[in-house]
Amino acid sequence: MDPSEDTDRQDHDSAPARLSEDEVAGYLRACPDFFERHLALLSELVVPHSARGGAVSLLERQVGVLRDQLSIERSRLAALIDKAKENSRLQQRLQRCFERIARTRDMAELCDAVPRVLQAEFGLVAAVMQFTDHAATDMLPINALVSQDSESAALVMRRLAGKVCLLEAPLSKETADLLDPESVAQGASCAVLPITARSDEPIGWIILVSRDPGHYRPDMDTVLLEGLAGLLGATCIRLGMS
Repeated sequence: MDPSEDTDRQDHDSAPARLSEDEVAGYLRACPDFFERHLALLSELVVPHSARGGAVSLLERQVGVLRDQLSIERSRLAALIDKAKENSRLQQRLQRCFERIARTRDMAELCDAVPRVLQAEFGLVAAVMQFTDHAATDMLPINALVSQDSESAALVMRRLAGKVCLLEAPLSKETADLLDPESVAQGASCAVLPITARSDEPIGWIILVSRDPGHYRPDMDTVLLEGLAGLLGATCIRLGMS
């Protein structure tokens, strides 16, 4: 046997086994304090940095990652604060609307004052309260009545059956037919809230029209709108609507 071959075999046998990348990664996960015990490695190891080009030390890379995460968290916090402020303003506006509804003394006042305050508080193109002619017509102003013979009114009534509200963007033809042309021309989205008195069937509705196509979205939360519709229905009962 050639002595050199025996020497090569000994050198190969004595060489340390090469670790796989997965084994290295697994070891570092199992020993999170590794770099605390080998601080010098933090400045010796380099990590490619695609955004800045070239390579940086592992410590610099970690600082960069933490800085990016901090920026993301700050953006999330700012968004949460903005949302909280928006919700606070919304609650204040609704409270003013609810107080005005609670102060109404008859149906004529309800049909006149409530749409005006809703339109002013929420910057709406229009707020229109209407009742079908099977309601207590002697208590309602004539301009608040819609004939049940109206095809559009009948279709809206059928669509509202069993629903808490309708959200449309853009406005449907039947809803548009119940509004004046100017409101239709400016409106990009709307909410149609059913008004129910003692029966489960709607006796009318209120249509809230916005020029913002994203103001009333089919996927939005309707809890506050349901509360408004419920208060209007309760007020109609208080004022003598059956």
